Amino acid sequence: FRHYERKPFDAEACTRCGLCLSECPVMALPREQARREIESLIEYERNPESLSKSTKKVLSACTACFSCNLACPGDCRPANLFLDLWNRDYRRHGLPERARFFLPYSRPNYRAYVLERLPKREREAVKSWGTIKPADVIFYPGCNMLMTPSLMLSRLFDGMPIRGSLDYCCGEAYFRMGLYGHVEQAAKRCTRYFKTLGAKTVYLACAGDLNMFAHVLPQFGADFTGVRFAPFLAYLYEKLQDGAWPVVKRFDGQTITIQDSCHTKLYAEDYHTWPRKILSFLGFEIREAPKHGDTALCCGIGGGISHSSGYAKKSLIFGQRACVSNLREAGAEQVGVYCSGCLEMLALSEVGGGMRHVLEIVQEAIGENPQGKHLRTALTLCMGVLRNQKGGKRFTPPAIQE
Repeated sequence: FRHYERKPFDAEACTRCGLCLSECPVMALPREQARREIESLIEYERNPESLSKSTKKVLSACTACFSCNLACPGDCRPANLFLDLWNRDYRRHGLPERARFFLPYSRPNYRAYVLERLPKREREAVKSWGTIKPADVIFYPGCNMLMTPSLMLSRLFDGMPIRGSLDYCCGEAYFRMGLYGHVEQAAKRCTRYFKTLGAKTVYLACAGDLNMFAHVLPQFGADFTGVRFAPFLAYLYEKLQDGAWPVVKRFDGQTITIQDSCHTKLYAEDYHTWPRKILSFLGFEIREAPKHGDTALCCGIGGGISHSSGYAKKSLIFGQRACVSNLREAGAEQVGVYCSGCLEMLALSEVGGGMRHVLEIVQEAIGENPQGKHLRTALTLCMGVLRNQKGGKRFTPPAIQE
């Protein structure tokens, strides 16, 4: 296990063993080809005019899931090489115009499009959570979870103020795309936001938010002194065990597989165990997909991360199909997720009908009636992309204001 470190790829220590690309859950290159491609990527870093056709394909296929950093026996940080190369390409050429609708601080974007079309009660809830009224302990939903506000309309959050809006995004998309300048800007903005709130403990359900706030943004200039970022799933499990929320419905005999978030492998070594502990506690039999935990496949959104992809529809669909195929191999009746981004990305697939967020399952277990209208949200998201994602010239994203 290794946290992300903002350091360059260590080309001198790299032995060109190829494990980074042969163990990659997306590419899984044959070992000899993997050796050639990592050598070619290193050469491309030295000489921007040396990009071969096969290496261009490798650079485009990466989803920035960071599994290669964990696979590298020498801790050479191969994922950082991809991010650095994308950063250089971005600074030289900008981004494809089609990426604009997916950037969190661009307006319009797909999340804002979805929020504008939520039912009135949910829109009003999201608006209320945008307050900057100070509170010592808060729950921060993050951008993806704001698209599924029904998850938070539950007594699970009684006594815990919810704070967050699209205007205070952690910048995760910029980070995985290698847009370092924008990550630094997001770090400054989030620093000011949490200082204004005066929060001492911030609970989060999204592994991406947890990893960004706890481990990534501080390396890009954020100052979160006095703030503790805590996993809500761990808190949830402890409350269930203590009987704070008595379980009135169990799921004994039902099988479920779990879609792991890409950031899980970076945030904490045992983070992927929390959703499994919760579901097992409620009676589920966990059936693991071939690729899970440290080797989990991205839900599909990572297919648009690379500089050349720029959130091309074909890349997103291809990534989603690979993820679905992996989940189906588990042979489980249901799919559990703990990332709202994964939830919406997979809702339109054939596993969508049997897929639920861990929070929804807990809500049902304690006697609530979760709405689970994720197909509607996913359809709205897709419509927004079809109507607003444009081709054409390349562009430079505007700066994120502090």
